[in-house]
Amino acid sequence: MKRIYVAATGQHKGKTTCTLGLAANFKSKGFTVGYCKPVGQQHLTINGKLADKDAVLFGSTLKFDVQPELHSPVVLASGVTTQFIEDPSQFHFAEDIQYAARRLESENEVVVYEGTGHPGVGSIIGHSNAQVAKLLNADVVMIVEGGIGKTVDRLNMSLALFREEGVNIKGVIINKVHVDKYERVK
Repeated sequence: MKRIYVAATGQHKGKTTCTLGLAANFKSKGFTVGYCKPVGQQHLTINGKLADKDAVLFGSTLKFDVQPELHSPVVLASGVTTQFIEDPSQFHFAEDIQYAARRLESENEVVVYEGTGHPGVGSIIGHSNAQVAKLLNADVVMIVEGGIGKTVDRLNMSLALFREEGVNIKGVIINKVHVDKYERVK
């Protein structure tokens, strides 16, 4: 069983595209592949339940029926963090994530978990990307935007959160490198 958690140094770095590429690659090699966005922010309603929009995209692309409790167990919709601060006992985020992981991991050889936003998103509820990767005992692939100075600076800052949690960084994907800068970045 392989668990891979795809994180990024920030929003719009290509996390969803890279996650889809990894999942599709594993499928093309004959593995059964599960997908989960453990903590999501932007959502749609599926069968009366909230699901992250990326889970819906993956369901249509990878051809599975989206079950919000499995593919998008925690959605930080408007007001959720305030409700959590006021009464955390009404939420069971860790249990919800672990339930989804147990189910997906029992049915698949590889599960690709997609993080949300930058590494610290979810900290307010005790479930940042680094904390969720640790909870899942997943190796991390970090996505960074192409460049040199700013890229390395953001990578090091982001990796610090994962190191603090004792999470294994399996690899880094440098994404969105401008063609005219490829040789220099390489």
